[in-house]
Amino acid sequence: MTFFGALRARVYDDKIRDFLLEVGLQNIGKRLVNAKDEVKFTQPVMSLQVLMRYGKALEAEQENVKRVQLADAYLDGAVLAGEGGSANTEKSANVYAGGSV
Repeated sequence: MTFFGALRARVYDDKIRDFLLEVGLQNIGKRLVNAKDEVKFTQPVMSLQVLMRYGKALEAEQENVKRVQLADAYLDGAVLAGEGGSANTEKSANVYAGGSV
């Protein structure tokens, strides 16, 4: 999905969230299944201010994903203290003992 597609999806997600709040979770089945009235949404307003707000939220989420991936990559290569009796890997122990890596 492109960045602009993600922005558009966020705007429509809000419309659906508003609909759910208006109808109520307990009444959603009655409103959608075998309903006499068709559910129609008005086209949402996508002003610059709204798009900027969603753009900043998407940017923050992407930064968060990067941080989590970096942390996962770091933890995958790290040996935790107490594991095997030492926090040093075999590779790092050789460096401290004057061996080659």
